[in-house]
Amino acid sequence: MIAAGLLYLGLFALAASMNRHAELLPVQWRLAKRGDRVRLAAWLLISASLAVALWSPAWPLRLLTWIGLTPVAGGIVLLAITYGLRWARITALLAIAMVFAGIVSALG
Repeated sequence: MIAAGLLYLGLFALAASMNRHAELLPVQWRLAKRGDRVRLAAWLLISASLAVALWSPAWPLRLLTWIGLTPVAGGIVLLAITYGLRWARITALLAIAMVFAGIVSALG
């Protein structure tokens, strides 16, 4: 759940770092110099999701799951952006909730 949430947030940030989707971000983050930071953060989130997926004794199965989740998460980002900014932001909030729920369940 943590890996899926981080992967979605990374793909969302990667899409938001593009000029045509910059309206997904708050106004303060839309500057050109911050766009590079958002792109770097996106790749860090995607890398973190892969690291979380591989942090298991059953890492081959988790790697396969991560590879399968990548186009699914990308498709959800694409559909959310297509249907409107509100849907894209709501799905990003749901991904944040997934990460927190995964952390809480892993600790408990």
